[in-house]
Amino acid sequence: MSRVLSTPPPDAGLRSVRGPRHLPLISTLKLIRRPADLAVSLRRGYGDIALTSALGRNVVVAQGPAAAEELTLNRDKAFSTEPVYEFALGRFFQRGVLLMDFEEHHRDRRIMQQAFTPDRLASYHRALEARIRESIRALPVGPAVDLRTVFKDLTLDIALEVFAGVELDHVEAAEINRACVDLIEAGGALIRFPVPGLRWSRGLRSRRQLEVFFGDLVAVRRSGDGNDLMSELCRAEVDGQRLSDAAVIDHMIFMIFAAHDTATIALTATAFELAKSAEWQDRVRSEVQALPETITYEDLTSMPLAELVMKEAIRLRPPVPVLPRAAVKDTELCGFHIPEGTFVVVLVGANHRIDDVWPDPTHFDPDRFRTSEHDAGRHRMAWMPFGGGVHKCMGMNFARMEVLTVLHRMLREYEWSVPQDFSMPAEDGSLTVNTGFPATVRRRSFRPSCA
Repeated sequence: MSRVLSTPPPDAGLRSVRGPRHLPLISTLKLIRRPADLAVSLRRGYGDIALTSALGRNVVVAQGPAAAEELTLNRDKAFSTEPVYEFALGRFFQRGVLLMDFEEHHRDRRIMQQAFTPDRLASYHRALEARIRESIRALPVGPAVDLRTVFKDLTLDIALEVFAGVELDHVEAAEINRACVDLIEAGGALIRFPVPGLRWSRGLRSRRQLEVFFGDLVAVRRSGDGNDLMSELCRAEVDGQRLSDAAVIDHMIFMIFAAHDTATIALTATAFELAKSAEWQDRVRSEVQALPETITYEDLTSMPLAELVMKEAIRLRPPVPVLPRAAVKDTELCGFHIPEGTFVVVLVGANHRIDDVWPDPTHFDPDRFRTSEHDAGRHRMAWMPFGGGVHKCMGMNFARMEVLTVLHRMLREYEWSVPQDFSMPAEDGSLTVNTGFPATVRRRSFRPSCA
């Protein structure tokens, strides 16, 4: 038995969105915990535009690259990120760029993108390479090494240094890391009021902790001449006025979370696939051994095989696995009527596994991205691990830089593997990587001596 979202106006020539009838809690759990399975069943029964529900709201699941393109490009400004993120995360990220749209979003994003120009990335890389070298050389060896935790600690250190201009000791960094995780996990809480010890309460506590942390830095950054992102935000002017302290804090809370979380997901996914494939690990190792021991930002262009591996790994486990929007007026999507107030989501992880777009979609095959022939018949929105449209992750090139630099260092000094029968869950719905893998890490006995 199916249900209908709404009846379109009789002269609109649009179809109604339909979906299965489920108890609200069941449909919520399916969307949050098993989005890929939900996507397959919805597509089989109702097509690419189908109806479900979550947390008491009607939710349209839009599948396929054509629907993703139409939703994210949003040419008539019918869809907004603010209502859906405000509903899920507004208490925790407040007025960060994540919750902005249209002119306001364009204005603040333009300021923040100054931190991600090629020149700025090259300057970041000099400090980033030294920190990665130090961290990777201290990598634990032996069985059951949790590389995800290593990567998460490393990417947080890098994000704090590059974007906030601070270096924290291990205890302080662990507190900030925990606060970032608490914020995003609170968005998926089923009980959405502050019961002590539960997700919502932890998220509110962590928000206050981060407000104090960045609030203490604002005055210092306003009076200094640093070149980190926070200093840039403190100096930036919008329409002749500087951003308020509250606006700087909001942007920094989001950026520190996003900068290290996306890189952690990409690193974990890439390292896992190399752990499973000794062939690809050896091929990429040969590539990096031809490079200097200490590389520059420009040297990253000489790592095409490593980039193929990363692209395929984040196809399987995208750093931005869900793209939510809300209709701010009655509109249409791929010929379906979408009434005002409806939440619409693209499940990127599920889109990356549609078998008529990606043959043998669960198989790890970096050669999918090797030549233009492979991409010739592929929609430009078929692969969108960092989102798409005006809200595409502005830190994606920073994440790429981190992943390739870590691979360069790890592959020269270590080998790592996992049992062939081990399968790490696909990160196709959660906004954070909550799982790692038990890698066996061995230090290589031979190190090339190229300068």
